[in-house]
Order: sequence, then C-alpha cells, then structure tokens
Amino acid sequence: MMDKIMNDYLVKIEKYLKSMSDSERIDIVKEIKSVMLELQNNGVSSEQIIERLGNPKELAKAYLGEAISKNSKFSWRKFGAVFAFCSSFTGVSGMFLLPFISTLSIALMISGVITLIGGIIKFVGYLMGYDIAGITIEMGAFTPSPMQFLPISIVIGVLMFWLGKVLWKLTIKYIHAISKKMKKIEI
Repeated sequence: MMDKIMNDYLVKIEKYLKSMSDSERIDIVKEIKSVMLELQNNGVSSEQIIERLGNPKELAKAYLGEAISKNSKFSWRKFGAVFAFCSSFTGVSGMFLLPFISTLSIALMISGVITLIGGIIKFVGYLMGYDIAGITIEMGAFTPSPMQFLPISIVIGVLMFWLGKVLWKLTIKYIHAISKKMKKIEI
C-alpha cells in the first residue's frame, strides 16, 4: 500500500514527464511504482525509498532523455520533449547548446525542403514562360540562370536537409549520454 509521500513523488514524476506520450508516461510511472512497492515489501521506509530514488525532477529527466534517445527519428512530439529536457537541464549546455542545435537542425531540414520546392516551382515557371522573381539564389555576385537553378537548388536543398539530420542525430546522442549519467534507480 502506497502512502502519501510515495504518491506525491509519483505525481511529481508524472508532471515532469508531461511532454511524453501517455503510454510512455504511464509505463514509466508503473515502473517506478513497482520499484517503490518492492522496496517497501523489503522493509524499506517511504523516506528511505524517496531518498534512494532521488529528486523526482532529476529522475524524470533521466527517463525523458532515455526515451528521446531510443531512436534518432524526428517527430514534432520528440522535438517538444527535447525542449522539455533542455529547459529542465541546469547546465550551460542544456540551456543554450541543446535548444540551439535542435532548433537549427529543424530549421535546416525545413529550409532544405523549401529550397527544393522553390527550385521546382522556378523551373516549371521557366518552362511555362514565366520568371518568378521572388524565388532566387544569390551566391555573392553569381546568380544562376534558369537552367542552372533547378540542379543548384537540389544540391543546396539536399545539403541543408542532410546537415539538419546530422545535427538532429547529434542532439539525440548528446541527450542519451546525459540521461545515462542521470538515471540511477537502484534496488
């Protein structure tokens, strides 16, 4: 039977994990509750259990980081979880580096797609006899001709998207490394 101290701890854990999906959050809370009940059945007091588990915010961050780093595939939910992880991480890297890199990775991926779409639109417009002046690429004094525009936009778009993916994977690896250090449930 769980007492108020342990229930309050689980409520805090759940609050700190709100950026996760319901199923993930429920599984984590069940896991922690199971550890608590096992310790309690072994004669460990509620206060000792809470002390052993540590700060609920830190434990939740460890689980959040582990969930984020399970795979490096991008999703908007995961992007939100990265920001939740960053905002609760107290180090300088968590406050500045992680949000910067994760946001930059998304911006590069989106920009890569937009660049490719712009190149296709500009090229189709050229084939139909229109010059779409709002879509342009300028690299110093060089401005590509309409025939050069599509291949150049493909190369730039692919490079930007690829760089964004690399930065996203680095973000996930960094979070995984941090969360491994923070997670310390011991029975």
